[in-house]
Amino acid sequence: MILLDRQESEQHKILEALIRRLPSTHTEYQNYFERLRRIHAGFAGEQRVDAEWLEIILPHPHYFLHNLQILNHFGTTHQIDTVLLCPQFILILEIKNVTGFLDFDESFYQFTRTTAEGDVEGMTNPLYQSRRHMEWMMGMLQQSRLEIPVQYAVVLATKNAILSKSLRGQPIFHVSGLRYQVREWLRQHKEAVVDEEKLFQFSSKLLSMHRPIKREIALPVQDLVKGVLCESCLNGQTMNYRYPKWYCQRCGAVDQEEIFRTLEDYRLLVGETLTNKSFCEFFAIDSPNTAYKLLQKLPLKAVGTKSNRKYLIVN
Repeated sequence: MILLDRQESEQHKILEALIRRLPSTHTEYQNYFERLRRIHAGFAGEQRVDAEWLEIILPHPHYFLHNLQILNHFGTTHQIDTVLLCPQFILILEIKNVTGFLDFDESFYQFTRTTAEGDVEGMTNPLYQSRRHMEWMMGMLQQSRLEIPVQYAVVLATKNAILSKSLRGQPIFHVSGLRYQVREWLRQHKEAVVDEEKLFQFSSKLLSMHRPIKREIALPVQDLVKGVLCESCLNGQTMNYRYPKWYCQRCGAVDQEEIFRTLEDYRLLVGETLTNKSFCEFFAIDSPNTAYKLLQKLPLKAVGTKSNRKYLIVN
């Protein structure tokens, strides 16, 4: 059973909205574009591994928590790609969608990859990332007075990652080997060590601690393209409002829904509170009266009266 489904992170959504609204000539465009590209690649890799689970026979009951994000008592975060909980053991997976020749120098605690062009790049060590999560999970089990073996591994989502001999014996392998490694873990841990009720309670406790992480974008709002953007045009073409629809003068598209995506862009890039003035500025509306009428049709909660009125975006 999947208790926490995999979804696009807030950071993923923020960067998508930002790239829609940041001119390609902006000095930071390529930086944010590259960040979004990496997040896209990572998400695609995670989905590739998720699909592999469909053909793996698992004990009953079992629970999945995907992209679990928890703030620990030190004030730092654990962002775990996949947690599998079953009566025999708990599994923590760190999923990487990287290419190149991967190497590990244990004496220096150094993880590197060599690209197809021959460039050597340092990487955050995914083995230590997953091990850190494992140690935290063991602490959580101790608090709950449960004794369950905890396994951890790094799964490579692409065949274009080549592992060096330095990684032999480390818990890292390609996604094609996941089913066989799961069988090995089940062979090692044959007996159930926790009953269904306690397993569900602990899984639910982890789920209750999940808090999606939102990393703010340090970019002035005035740098963004304003207005309701035409989805058919790819370069930020703004649409004009003529009751009750939005029209694109360039391609002739007519739409009633794009305003909702613009509201989501505002939430992601500016915040969850609007005024008539900020609405006019971001949505490129000239008339405060038109803005007021549009605000009444959006999923907003009005707070205050007259000139002091604000609107809260309702999720």
